[in-house]
Amino acid sequence: MVGLADKIWKNKRVTDLEELVVTRLAEASGRAVWEEFMALDEVLARIGDEADARLAFQSCFPVHG
Repeated sequence: MVGLADKIWKNKRVTDLEELVVTRLAEASGRAVWEEFMALDEVLARIGDEADARLAFQSCFPVHG
């Protein structure tokens, strides 16, 4: 889940990772894989659509180590 969150935060879609998460969600929920995919895809698309603005804002505050 952390890996998926990290990728989608930057609007990067990783099919294999998403399929793994969808399969696990379907196993846990008892819903069909396609239902879990549709629900997850909607959430990921919404988060990903805001990535450019979010990343631009974050780049205004560089981290110095």
